Amino acid sequence: MLPIVYSRDILLEIIQQQTTFTDAVKKVTQGTNFDPGTHGLIRSLTSCELHHHLMLEHVVDEYFPSLSYSLKLLMQVAVGNLVFIKRLPEQEVIDFLTSTLQSSQIESSLINQFLERLKPGQRLIKETIKDQTPLFLSLKYNTPLWLVEMWIKHFNFSTTVKILQSNGKAVLQACRINTNKVTLEEVLKKDSEFIAGPIPETVIYKGKEPLKNRPVFMDQWVFQQRLAVTDVINQISFDNVLGEVLIVEGRTNALYLELPLVTKESVPINIATNSIERKVMMQKSIQHSKSKNIFVVESTLSGLIAHVSHPQDFVLVVPNCSKFDLIRSLPDFFIHFKQSDLDGFIKEQKEAMEESSKYVIQGGLLVYGVNTINDKECHALIHDFIQRHPEFTLIFEKQYLPFDELNTALYVAALRKKS
Repeated sequence: MLPIVYSRDILLEIIQQQTTFTDAVKKVTQGTNFDPGTHGLIRSLTSCELHHHLMLEHVVDEYFPSLSYSLKLLMQVAVGNLVFIKRLPEQEVIDFLTSTLQSSQIESSLINQFLERLKPGQRLIKETIKDQTPLFLSLKYNTPLWLVEMWIKHFNFSTTVKILQSNGKAVLQACRINTNKVTLEEVLKKDSEFIAGPIPETVIYKGKEPLKNRPVFMDQWVFQQRLAVTDVINQISFDNVLGEVLIVEGRTNALYLELPLVTKESVPINIATNSIERKVMMQKSIQHSKSKNIFVVESTLSGLIAHVSHPQDFVLVVPNCSKFDLIRSLPDFFIHFKQSDLDGFIKEQKEAMEESSKYVIQGGLLVYGVNTINDKECHALIHDFIQRHPEFTLIFEKQYLPFDELNTALYVAALRKKS
């Protein structure tokens, strides 16, 4: 059962060394001569364990609490195959589990009870854990208990269940049409793997090949963008934006590609990023797409004063955040995310709003956006900002959720500075 062993080793690298999923796969399989099928199988086994990590850990630990952590992970990979993806032959995996447990001096009767629990139709979660409790939802949907309880408190029980259910499904691969080059109809005619999106100038990629390998993507006919982001941009009227736009970013986003399309490149767009690598990447992309009126600088929040010489008509604040929208895309998301990280994000977001708001012209617009679902980073933060800055009035606020038609976890607030 070599694939199970390699999957276990990848998990150890991810969990103990805090390596990302992609980097851990590369590191552990480097130097091997696996064919593409075996390599794909190892990735699938690892991804399956990560997607059901809390449930698998719960089952294995119930029966074999004294096993070493390494052996428990090995069991969890094997159980994930038996219960969920079933890529390896059932009997071979059962024999592997049995022999491994026997070599660890586990009694045959306990092994048989464990294998019986794994049969189709059996309940994996302990009977003592009642259905529809936060702990039950945490195990079933592989989400930390603290986050389940937080969502129930911030929203309600039924909304939380919908969020959890949607987080177990693949995220839509949504793209924005580069209307400076092509039309929606031209993209659909060029590539049949795309369908029209639910809002104007968007498409959904349905193919199995990586999106980055499609000609329409490589030729910059389309670029990836969450549907809700495009929906927000479409609701902003740029007819009254006569001055300049400032984007203050603390996380990667595609606004620098989308805003020139809706403004017809008639408005100067200034971008302040906190990374020199990000600045270079954006400059290359801007140059390649031949976009005009876009200027990028590297700056800390406190250093904005050295780059922004006068107030802006429209300031977009895109700070770092908990990024719960990535739960569906990254199988190892919860391995790396800790509840204690939230305080740092909120502190950074408050600073981003404080510093950015200084550069909004009277009558101008200040827009705040975070791709997450957390009231403390969203409504509560904006409410606190307005309390301290009565010169700003909230004119638009919306929390997009991943189970909505636009398939996005995003919070956006727009504030007008009083004249």
